[in-house]
Amino acid sequence: MQNRVNKLMKFILCVLLICIVFAGFLYLNNDIGVQKSQLETDIRSAQKIKSDWTVNGTVSDTIAAFISYPYDMTDHTFSVYVNRSGLSFGYFFRGGGSLTGGDTSIVEYMVEGYKERAFISMNKQQVECLEIDDGNSIQVIDIDSNKPFTIVLPVDAGDIAFYDVDRNIVEFHKQQL
Repeated sequence: MQNRVNKLMKFILCVLLICIVFAGFLYLNNDIGVQKSQLETDIRSAQKIKSDWTVNGTVSDTIAAFISYPYDMTDHTFSVYVNRSGLSFGYFFRGGGSLTGGDTSIVEYMVEGYKERAFISMNKQQVECLEIDDGNSIQVIDIDSNKPFTIVLPVDAGDIAFYDVDRNIVEFHKQQL
């Protein structure tokens, strides 16, 4: 009886050890995702963002959007991550670099298969608010007109309009990632 218990314990320990090694291998290869709390660290490391740059972002359950820039806002790098369905314990880098519309526009990034979209801008247009009209009501989101911004919204949120400090509509450009 004791021999059987010992064999069972050895078998359980071997299976547990194999699972731990497998999970460690997946983690080291970034195959299980980056935790929400580690996104900034991953951005700084993977995209070589300097320590004196600001990293600002918005994270939802499925998409994370970030913009990184120096104090003088003369340069920038954006980052978009997705949280895959299935065996996923975090976020995976989907795209990044310089905004395709330069630093003078708002860019909407959509990822195929995801029901959210990310808006990213260096805010050279001095956007001060976003209005979302869902057909029943208008939701207003205030934006600091002097700082870059990221916003993640559902694809079906409604009609989207960005307004600058003079209440002019600011257009945005759509990009697929």
